[in-house]
Amino acid sequence: MKIIVLKSEDGKITSDETVEGEIGKVVKDTASKALGEWNEDSSDFIIIKDFHEVRIPLPLNPKLYETLKKFPMSKQEKTALIRIPSYVISFDNVWMENDSIDRKVYVVSYFLDDKTKQELMEDAMKLTSPERESQDNEDIGEIEEEEE
Repeated sequence: MKIIVLKSEDGKITSDETVEGEIGKVVKDTASKALGEWNEDSSDFIIIKDFHEVRIPLPLNPKLYETLKKFPMSKQEKTALIRIPSYVISFDNVWMENDSIDRKVYVVSYFLDDKTKQELMEDAMKLTSPERESQDNEDIGEIEEEEE
């Protein structure tokens, strides 16, 4: 099956690769690559399994159904809701209070179509967006001001 491997740094996609393979092996290979880029003195190394919800109009063609049937699926009116696994490998991050801010990540998931790929790219860019870090810093400042 086709697997997409995205690398996001500071809110930008810096690498975009589609490979054939089994998801577990691709995640492990990508994690091994990320370990080579990881600085253990300044960051945690985290792998998180999440799910990306995909909406596909019904009816599904038989070939697409064969691909999707192994994922959690539900029906909502004329749309199939499919939850595909997505793995985030964070190797350059900082802690702000009780939250981790990602600066560089790999995102590994199944490639279904260009629309889903675009959604995954947007999610990956948001994860590492410098605006997210500065927004979190502003939120912390507001909390500290309220506490005074």
